[in-house]
Amino acid sequence: MGPRGRDQEILYSEIFAKAFPKIRVQYTAGRLSQLISRLMAEQRAGVRQVDLLLGGTDVLLGTFKDKGLLQPIRPLLVLPEVLDPSAWFKGKLLFADIEEKYIAMYRAVPYSSACINTNLLKPGELKSYWDLVNPKWKGKIASQDFSSGSARNQMYVLYIREDLGPKYLKRLFGEMDVVISRNVVQLGDWLAQGKFAIALGGVDCPDLALKGLPVATIFLEGLGAVGAGNDPASMLATAPHPNASKVFLNWVLSREGQMAFQKITKENSLRIDIPKQGIVDPDLMLDPKRDYLFTGLEEHKKKINEFEPWLESLLPKK
Repeated sequence: MGPRGRDQEILYSEIFAKAFPKIRVQYTAGRLSQLISRLMAEQRAGVRQVDLLLGGTDVLLGTFKDKGLLQPIRPLLVLPEVLDPSAWFKGKLLFADIEEKYIAMYRAVPYSSACINTNLLKPGELKSYWDLVNPKWKGKIASQDFSSGSARNQMYVLYIREDLGPKYLKRLFGEMDVVISRNVVQLGDWLAQGKFAIALGGVDCPDLALKGLPVATIFLEGLGAVGAGNDPASMLATAPHPNASKVFLNWVLSREGQMAFQKITKENSLRIDIPKQGIVDPDLMLDPKRDYLFTGLEEHKKKINEFEPWLESLLPKK
């Protein structure tokens, strides 16, 4: 089971199948959070149909790993090119779990600082996060609500930065009349129409720009937030086809698998020994000289969840 999207289905079913034609893949696409009930019912009933789960770390960690439903996959990784630390960003194959053996992460999703309407301001006008609290932008900023990982994770990184911290967030959400929406499509529409000049959170700015709308992604300096998307890989403890799963896991983390991943999704792989120029969206590439916090790691999850109520408290009471 894995994320929706025709590119994902082609990658995990068709491209993998060409590399290993004797292994037949049955791919079920969907959000793991919406498939939990079915999976848990199958586990209780002793039904063993699913081997691998690809999905967001919140669900993989908070439901499957915590309930003991995953098996270690690190011992299954045998390809030298997968195990070579120099092949990976910052010299390490990342696992989301603290034990570093259950949930492998191979995709990097750097959170943008904001998406802006280029008719209302130019990218160079915002040089630092403190520029967002300039009174000229009061009432002109919208944000995705904080129950969504992308907005919450981004704000957590600002919270722990010494140059920003609680003082900054109190000004941003206490003084700037930021409008909150659960609907990122609505946020994108508001921004493109000029109702707001700046949007924070999970707005798909690159997609809007490709449609010719007057928007642009901006990245401001300092510690950056990076997510793992819906691709982290794990294996159920009751997997009925462990040998085929082992082949898949080694392939998807290999140079061949990650080159195929980048080519079809245009997303950035955490492998650094494969071509990226002309393949990956430049905004998605990580700067090896910059510091990042990978918000999908279990070591940050509890702190982020404890941070959310404090962040919510900054918003005006309805």
